Amino acid sequence: MSEVYKPGYLEVIFGPMKSGKSEVFIILFKKLSYSNHEWVTFKPAVNIREEGIASRAFNLNLQAIVIDENHPELIFEHLKGKKYKIIGIDEAQFFDDYLVDIVDTLLKQRYHVIVSGLMLNFRGEPFGPMPWLVGRANKVTRLTGICDVNECNRRATRTQRLINGEPASYDSPVVVIEGQGKKETYETRCVIHHIVPKSNVKNKSID
Repeated sequence: MSEVYKPGYLEVIFGPMKSGKSEVFIILFKKLSYSNHEWVTFKPAVNIREEGIASRAFNLNLQAIVIDENHPELIFEHLKGKKYKIIGIDEAQFFDDYLVDIVDTLLKQRYHVIVSGLMLNFRGEPFGPMPWLVGRANKVTRLTGICDVNECNRRATRTQRLINGEPASYDSPVVVIEGQGKKETYETRCVIHHIVPKSNVKNKSID
């Protein structure tokens, strides 16, 4: 069972929307049900689209404990008196940056931690604690999607936010959950078709 549970081991799964992160995460923990290791998963309260962790595309779901994303230390409250060895954290990008310290502590306490989330926000910039977690990971699984623009078919690494069908401006809020508003939708895009109007990021020449 050494390949299933590795004490002090961090795995991170990341990619844009519609890249299969939820499917990989859910299936991984479903398989753990066949092991003799106890596990638990957590998700941030900000995302209330579904109960637990779900893949709408493949009709998969996984039970998860909802945690206030501003207080990731609450994870410890759910570990007291339990025999969990493997801990899953989904949509880690929504958690406070303090999640990095929480994960470090869990690793030192000999937990095997598996994290999933978006590496980049809709602007194409680092999203929450994800880059820090990737930098600390023992194993990284990077997923890509297929660009939603008709006939493009390039590998997609970006998440495109649309408002009334038009690209959201750079100044839009970073966190907007699809389905909580009527105007916002998301697509997966390649770098060529990823559009962020009024971006304050200026092109710089490389000597």
